[in-house]
Amino acid sequence: MNGRAALLRGPLLSPLDPHRAEAFEDGFVRIGADGRIEDAGPWREDLDPRAAIDTGGGLLLPAFVDAHVHLPQLDIRARWGLPLLAWLERHVYPAEAAFADPDLAERAAGRFFSALAAAGTGTAGVFATVHAEATDRAFEAARASGLRAVIGKVLMDRGAPAALLEPAVDGIAATRALAERWEGAAGGRLHVAVTPRFAPACSDELLAAAGEAAREAGLRVQTHLAESADELEEVRRLFPGAPDYLAVYERAGLTGERSVFAHSIHLDADAFGRLAGAGAAVASCPSSNAFLGAGAFPLAVARASGVEIALGSDVGAGPQLSMLDAARHLAYLNRPDPAEILYRATLGGARALGLESTTGRLAPRLAADVLVLEPPLDASGDPLERFVQCVFRQPETRVRALLVDGRPVYGAL
Repeated sequence: MNGRAALLRGPLLSPLDPHRAEAFEDGFVRIGADGRIEDAGPWREDLDPRAAIDTGGGLLLPAFVDAHVHLPQLDIRARWGLPLLAWLERHVYPAEAAFADPDLAERAAGRFFSALAAAGTGTAGVFATVHAEATDRAFEAARASGLRAVIGKVLMDRGAPAALLEPAVDGIAATRALAERWEGAAGGRLHVAVTPRFAPACSDELLAAAGEAAREAGLRVQTHLAESADELEEVRRLFPGAPDYLAVYERAGLTGERSVFAHSIHLDADAFGRLAGAGAAVASCPSSNAFLGAGAFPLAVARASGVEIALGSDVGAGPQLSMLDAARHLAYLNRPDPAEILYRATLGGARALGLESTTGRLAPRLAADVLVLEPPLDASGDPLERFVQCVFRQPETRVRALLVDGRPVYGAL
């Protein structure tokens, strides 16, 4: 590779929409010196094979997009046996409280982004903690990693241990300060999201201030919605005037074109339609939902509404950072076709995060966010069939290399 310029050759897959994908047994991606894709498609006679880096059968894909993941929860994965609210109290809140130590937070962030890259994830929607300094160091680690990330400082002013609570005005001020430093930083790779944890941990004052900050600063929004039955009961108790859970966020002005609502399991067709009408997206986290026994995401109902549906690992309730693991659970529970499995793990996530003009496909003028995925040795069929075998045979699948903006961030070509 000369700088970031490169010509890659191998089986190529790129999603078009939830129903269609481009698939070429002998494909190529030509990357320019600026880290963008100059051209991609089936191999052509005018290309010089001597200049190409051959993947040797490794699939060329867009880098995975993890639309919902928690940085401070990497070390509390696989803590089995509790429903959501009890799990938060026993495992999550103590782990997040430790991020009051900025040096601990810095070390954890470095490990987290390295692990994301090793899983083939080039872009992620990341929850940090309530700590402004820890979140700042998360941005520093993301910049150093070379990955693309939307990161939010968590906002909470009730319903959690005192060490994790702060007045609404302080949390919003810290978010605005982070945005002044980090929104659009690292050549456009980094973005700030207004991040109320979920309605039970936020007062009406905090939610309204979060919505105002997102609108005024032009920031993305990420939060949780309708993940578990005990959570819904808590929302009914705390917000007795709201007709349903989603209405709590709607009246705070948090449902917009760059808002991502994780889980969204216990929603009806009307709620999904309202999200679609607002231009918001949902991040389905099927492996996490199965782990906590929270329920199954109603993919068919959500799909029929027209809402954008992304895929998230939701580490730490999700036991793995791998989007192959999340895709496998989605497939077991909902029976999507192969093209949709690919789409949800790539372009669907890019669209949910407002990054579809940057990443999610292998197409000219987009960033060269490229994953080389090595299927099991005996995988067969066309490239899309081999990709699905990677999903269901994840332990036998290897992430050989990951490029973001044309730069290697994991492995080698």
